[in-house]
Amino acid sequence: MDNTTELLAQLSGLLTENGIALDRLTPRPRGGRLSGDPQQQVELVLDSLENAQVSKTSLIYGNGCFAVGRYAEAADVYRLIAANRTDSPVAGFNLGLSYLRLRKAQEATLEFTQVIAQDPTLAEAYYQRGNAFDDLGEQDQALADYSQAIDVNEDYLQAYYNRGIALARLGRHTEAVTDFDRVIELGPTVSNAYLNRGASLDELGEHERAISDYTAALACNPENFDAYFNRARTNYYLGRLEETVSDYTRVVELSPDDAEAFNNRGLAFDALGEYESAMSDYATSLELRPEFAEARSNQGTALEALGREEEALEEYLMALEVSPDFAAAHYNAARLYSKAADLDRCLHHLESSISLAPQFSSEAEEDENLAWVMKMGTLKKKRETPATTQPETPTEGNED
Repeated sequence: MDNTTELLAQLSGLLTENGIALDRLTPRPRGGRLSGDPQQQVELVLDSLENAQVSKTSLIYGNGCFAVGRYAEAADVYRLIAANRTDSPVAGFNLGLSYLRLRKAQEATLEFTQVIAQDPTLAEAYYQRGNAFDDLGEQDQALADYSQAIDVNEDYLQAYYNRGIALARLGRHTEAVTDFDRVIELGPTVSNAYLNRGASLDELGEHERAISDYTAALACNPENFDAYFNRARTNYYLGRLEETVSDYTRVVELSPDDAEAFNNRGLAFDALGEYESAMSDYATSLELRPEFAEARSNQGTALEALGREEEALEEYLMALEVSPDFAAAHYNAARLYSKAADLDRCLHHLESSISLAPQFSSEAEEDENLAWVMKMGTLKKKRETPATTQPETPTEGNED
């Protein structure tokens, strides 16, 4: 046995030990690959084989490259094998997976299409082509492929899951819930299935069921910060402010760089009248994301509640520097300018807010100061509009 054969046998053993197939790959979650000691061991063998010509046409060598994230090298190997073995879909399938990892979704669809032509009963090929179409933004074709994968294998959990995600993205939440039901039936401990079913239930207005699903997601995975985030958002909508603060606190513990979570917890503190705590959260949010216009405007609202109106106005104007079409910031600036009797600036921001969000018109009508400004603005426009007169029409007379 020569050295190359021994190394390939060693590589084969390492892949088997770590659950990596020696023929057609069963991929880990997207982006997943070997790490730590297993990765180092495989890398050492691959480096030793790198100059051996036989390794360039070895499926085991290609799978080893794939396992440690050397996807371009893996693709080169699979292309050579596929060119020499047109009767087998294995290399083409693995090549398609490599293209997906290399973000070459169009090339991946072509490879999986060839694999399907060779073996129309391979559910994984439809599923992976669906993933490629999804990457290309071709949702209808992705849905068709996930459905075809399910037709071939009615217990294909991942296909139900990805079809549910695609349906939810298209706003077809009732159908998405049905798919996530099936995922949970097949895999009762899949945390993100509960998470995503909850998100679709939220969109359908079934908020209590959504909260139950987020709670179930956390029972499966206590560190699923997306489940905490979604449950917090729904609790806020339902007016359960203490629960909202508790869940967002857990989010920022698990994900301390989440600017949106700090901003949202600040909103809950604000609603509880805890303005100093709210301002602290808005400040943290802005440290993490300096151009976060919503956090800037929310900080203005908290300052205004504390009677610090000049500082609040500065925050609203800073929010508008970052986001000139931020209707709420325009409206809040207009309110404060109306209190300062600055008619021109107030009118500018009020008209901008109503143009961007017409619902502010009815709100302004209920505000004594803004209602007066609106009337003044209407009068001003009338005065600035030149009067027009109709040209005289000659009177037709009767002929004698």
